[in-house]
Amino acid sequence: MFDYTPRMEIRTAPDLAALKALADERRLALLALLGDGGERCVCELAGVTGMSDALVSHHVAKLRDAGLVETRRTGRWLHVRAVPGALDEIAERLRGLCCVEGGPAVGPAGGCCGKGGAHDG
Repeated sequence: MFDYTPRMEIRTAPDLAALKALADERRLALLALLGDGGERCVCELAGVTGMSDALVSHHVAKLRDAGLVETRRTGRWLHVRAVPGALDEIAERLRGLCCVEGGPAVGPAGGCCGKGGAHDG
């Protein structure tokens, strides 16, 4: 039996929250709009995406709880910006799951062991 423990760094609660947040296409769209590093108002994000302000706020809250965005309130307005490097950190951890020396890494022919999915018994 394979011991996954050494490479399962992704099992921490913040990592799982981020992956759950990224599993929604509307949240991905919001992150894409924030990808330039700038700050946007929820009302602007709602106008661009066609979502209601309330729905954008809901998704922003999920992204904020996952550590992917930061918010700043100015009166009635909620401004949102992506946390610099947050997606890079998650991508690096995911790469670490499959690209560990001696572990199940994707080989040049694809598949988990470089055999292109053709395993012998």
